[in-house]
Amino acid sequence: MKRKIKKRNVLLILAIIIVIVFFIFKINSSKNIIIGTWKSDGGTIYEFKKNNHGVMKTFLSQYKFKYKIKDNILSIDFEDEKAIDTDYEYSCEKKKCIFKSDRGTFTFTKK
Repeated sequence: MKRKIKKRNVLLILAIIIVIVFFIFKINSSKNIIIGTWKSDGGTIYEFKKNNHGVMKTFLSQYKFKYKIKDNILSIDFEDEKAIDTDYEYSCEKKKCIFKSDRGTFTFTKK
């Protein structure tokens, strides 16, 4: 009888650990929604990597950048001075992100 209770307790503890790990993964993945490749209707592609680096690709060239996120502001700092550093107010839902700045509003779809 004691052996069955111990086995049940071990299974219960393992189930609790699995649930906790799942929620931790879910919370972390929701914070990193911007990570990935995003394409606009105009053809511009942004690739955001986990290490706060990325690249913007256009038909003519590529520009490496560093980015940071605070609240709902995405700040992009390009390495090349030809590209304009920009702060975007952004919002994402599922596979769509909207970037707003003083230069306009842009919609991106996750690839």
